[in-house]
Amino acid sequence: MNESIVQMLSRLWEEALGEPVTDIDADFFDLGGDSLMALTIATRAIDAGLPMPRSGVLRRSTVRQLAEAVEKPELFEDV
Repeated sequence: MNESIVQMLSRLWEEALGEPVTDIDADFFDLGGDSLMALTIATRAIDAGLPMPRSGVLRRSTVRQLAEAVEKPELFEDV
């Protein structure tokens, strides 16, 4: 897994949630995220050049799952 992708996604989650991401396996929605925040994160990730659909965080709701799917976009289709 690409560490720079994990760091970028973690930073985007931290900005949206307002707190540090200490566990890349924690579920975004369990941490207090909602669908609007998820779309904001996806939009910012796409703007930063990450190849993912706008529904990316909705489909892959942990930083680890999302980072893996960014590296292998076909994983977005498995949900």
